[in-house]
Order: sequence, then structure tokens, then C-alpha cells
Amino acid sequence: MRASAYFSWAFLLAPIWAAPVAESINSTSELFARQSTSFTDYAYVYFTGEGFSNGEQVYMALSNNNDPNQWTTLKNGQPYLTSNVGTRGIRDPSLIVSRDRSKFWIICTDLKVNGLPGGWSNTDMTTKGSKSIVIWESTNLRNWSGPRLAKVSPDNAGMTWAPDAIWDPARNAFMVYWTSNVVSTANGITAGWKILRCYTNDFVTFTKPEQYITGYGMDNTIIAGDNGQFYMISKNGPNELIQQNVAYNGLSGGWQKVSENIGQGSLPAGEGPLIFRDNKDRNKWHLWIDNYTRGSGYMPFETYNIAGGQWSKTQNYRLPANPRHGYVIPITAAERSALASS
Repeated sequence: MRASAYFSWAFLLAPIWAAPVAESINSTSELFARQSTSFTDYAYVYFTGEGFSNGEQVYMALSNNNDPNQWTTLKNGQPYLTSNVGTRGIRDPSLIVSRDRSKFWIICTDLKVNGLPGGWSNTDMTTKGSKSIVIWESTNLRNWSGPRLAKVSPDNAGMTWAPDAIWDPARNAFMVYWTSNVVSTANGITAGWKILRCYTNDFVTFTKPEQYITGYGMDNTIIAGDNGQFYMISKNGPNELIQQNVAYNGLSGGWQKVSENIGQGSLPAGEGPLIFRDNKDRNKWHLWIDNYTRGSGYMPFETYNIAGGQWSKTQNYRLPANPRHGYVIPITAAERSALASS
């Protein structure tokens, strides 16, 4: 999601978080360990940008030979799914997988900048924007129901951007979280820029939205580590680059900064980060950063030491054309076959 000039002050507040919950998440990493032996490739959902009339729709690509640096687009590079609800456009799609892989959800920002009077200078998108996310659902990655709107933001929220979700073992539910400009204090949420959250088990019914964290930027995405920790990547800190944080006491525990200025020297600014683990080497992690100021889309980085937060630019990669803010998940051979035939 593009960060306009009026975001520059928004995340300078001191970090605020909810009270910690002591809960081990080893089951999450253990589940990945059991599944990773059967993952043969990756799926990538994304949008291509407001510079195209159909760029703010869902696109999809599949990795080649289990290589996250080489991709083939589906539907000849045309939109894989098209929204006809809300603003009739989407940005920032996330591909969420149920614990038993029996269901998949794509959740997106309900926003279409192409054709919007004034484009990014139109502040209505952050003060009077959608309070809903756009959702598609599938049982096989090939056939999708939707789109449908789900209202997750409170009435005093001015926008609902970059939605993501992660399984929270402490709540036995998915934690859905997103960036919002809360325009007034109400509904138990104070005014200001922050990350809000709610919970769901089916992406149909959601708990009441609540304030999650403040001071950790925008475009946040969270992934589970091996030893009960969570890593959060976001657009935050100096030079409009990427910051990495860690939480050791569950998703509602305190976050600690690991590193910042990720991407410095390779790109002038970044946003919309996504993170995923390598299928073949569990010590390797991939981080993609949207090089939005140059209009070139994602630039991949990698590390063998996620705890240290030191990332190096990936060499010899070929991503789909115009790859903007999205999501990468590991998939099985059967799931790849289903997607490839769609």
C-alpha cells in the first residue's frame, strides 16, 4: 500500500501493546515442520498497481521447480479474481490457509485508486474509506466463492488497509489485523494511526475490532518462528524502509525491535513487505520489499539468520511483471496442479 506524505507523522508515537499472554506456539512451527516435507512449490497472490485499469485486482503466480525466485503467472498474466463489490478494486491481497489446509481465504484491501479523483492526493481514502475487507474462499485453490465484503473496522475508522491474518494459539482462532487511521475516539479505540485487530475462525463472523499496536508502522505482516516467537515485518523507522520486530510472549505480548533500515543501499524506500520460509532449507527465509518509489515492484531479500534480522539482496531472480504488495505460501504438488489447471 502506498504511503503518502500525510503518513510521515503517523507512526512516530511510542510503541503500545496489549497485555502479554503467556502461551507456547511450538505447535505452529511443528505443524510447518511436518508439512514442509510435502511442499513442492509456492503460490504468490498480488496486485499490479493503480497504473493499470485492471491492476487493482487479484493476480496469481506459481513458482518454477520449487524456486521462489522464478515464477509463472496464471491466466496469462491477467487478473485471477476480480472484485465487483465495494470500491470494485482490491489491493494488498493475503492468502490465508486453514490449519488442516481444507480451506483457503484471500483477504484484501477494498480500495481502487485508478480513476479516483485526485488519485493519492484524495484524503477521503484514509478518512472516509472502506471499513470492510474483500474476501474470497476456496476448498481447493481452484474454485473460489465470492467476492464478499466483511466489515471489520469500527465506525470511527477512516480506512482498512493491508489486512493479514495469523493463527493465534492463545485464542484458538485467526487474528486478523490491518492498518487504520482512526479519525475519532469511540468504540473503545482512541483516535490516531494504528494497527487494529479482530478474531475469526471462518472469515464470516468476526469479533469486535480492538486496538492492537501503535508505533510499529504500516503494512505489517507476522510469521511464527521455531521457538515460540513471532516476527513482525513492517514499513517503519528511518528512511521509509523496513523494520523487523520480535515477540517472545505470544501475539499479545510486547514487541522488541530487531533491526531497521532493511533494504538500505538497494532501494530508496520500501513498503508492503511479505515474508515466507524456504521449502527446502528451513534455515532460510525470504523477504520481499515493494520498491514503490521506482515503480518496479518487489525486490527479494534473504537471510539464514532471521533472529539477527540481517537481510541481503537476492541475486538472479525473475518475478512476475509489476509484482506489488501480496502474499506467498508454500503449496503441495496437488495444490499446484489444481492452480495450474484453473
